[in-house]
Amino acid sequence: MAVRYAFLAVEDFPQVYKTFLEAFADYHLKVSDVTEQMLFNRAIKNGVDFGSSVGAFDGERMVGVTVIGIDRWGDVKSAYDIGTGIVPDYRGQGLANGMFEYVLPRLRGERVKKFVLEVLQVNEPAIRAYRKTGFEIAREFDCFQLERKKTGFSYDTEAIAELDVQPVGQDILESFDDHLEWRPSWENSFASIRRIPDEVELYGAFVNGECVGLIVYYPLLNWVMTLVVKRGLRRRGIASGLLMRLVNELDPCVESIRLNNVEHSDTGMRTLLEKLGFDMFVSQYEMEFDL
Repeated sequence: MAVRYAFLAVEDFPQVYKTFLEAFADYHLKVSDVTEQMLFNRAIKNGVDFGSSVGAFDGERMVGVTVIGIDRWGDVKSAYDIGTGIVPDYRGQGLANGMFEYVLPRLRGERVKKFVLEVLQVNEPAIRAYRKTGFEIAREFDCFQLERKKTGFSYDTEAIAELDVQPVGQDILESFDDHLEWRPSWENSFASIRRIPDEVELYGAFVNGECVGLIVYYPLLNWVMTLVVKRGLRRRGIASGLLMRLVNELDPCVESIRLNNVEHSDTGMRTLLEKLGFDMFVSQYEMEFDL
C-alpha cells in the first residue's frame, strides 16, 4: 500500500466530509447526523488553516485526514487538532502519526510552538498513541447534556421574569475576561466565538444596567459555549436564570442542548448543571505537545 500525504485546500472539504463520516461511523459518539455545513462551520469556528491540514490518499481516495486550526493559545502561537480520522480499513498502519509527522515541519516553519488536541477518555488506544508521540495531559473536561423533556429541569418562570435578560453583542465578551474561573477550551474560547459572529446568540443578564451574566449559544450544534457570572454576584440564580430563559425560548424541535468541556475541577459548575437536570455523558482529556 502506497499512501501519499498532501496538504489540503478549502475546495477539498466535500471529500474531507465524506472521509469524516466514514472514519467516525463507529465512533463512541454519534456523527451520522452531522451535516457538511455543521462540520465546515465548526472548522471555521476553530480557526481552520486548510494549508496546514493534511489528507492521506490511496490513489485518489482520501483514507485519512487531519484538520488543523491555528491561533494563539495562552501566550504562544499554537495548532489545534479539529479532527483526525482514519477510515476503518486503513487503521493500525500508522497513518495518523504519518500525517502528524508530515505537518510538523510546516508548523515549525510558521513558528507554531504548541499542538493542542482533545481526546475522549474512553479512547485508550488513541491516548496511548498520543503519549507515545510526546503529548501530555494538560486538563480534564466533562461534557454535559440536557434533555428538554427531563423532569429534573426546574422551569421557574417567576424567577426568569425577574431577570432582565437581553440580546447583547460580541463586544461584551471583553468585560468577562477577568471573571472566568479557568481558560475555556479551544472549542469554546472567546476567539472561537468571534470567528462565527452570525452563528451564535449572546444573552446578557443585567442588574442596575450592568451586564453581570452571559450565556453564548451555538444553534447549529445546540451547544452552550459560554456561561459565566461576574464575581461577587454568583449563587443568586443568575446562571440558572440564563439557562432557563435559553431553554424556554428554544425552538420546540430542539430536543437537547450540550455544555461541553467544563473543567473537571470546577465543582460549582458541575453541581449547578446536575441540579438543573444536565447529565454528564462523556469526559475528555486536553493534551498538549511542545513543538
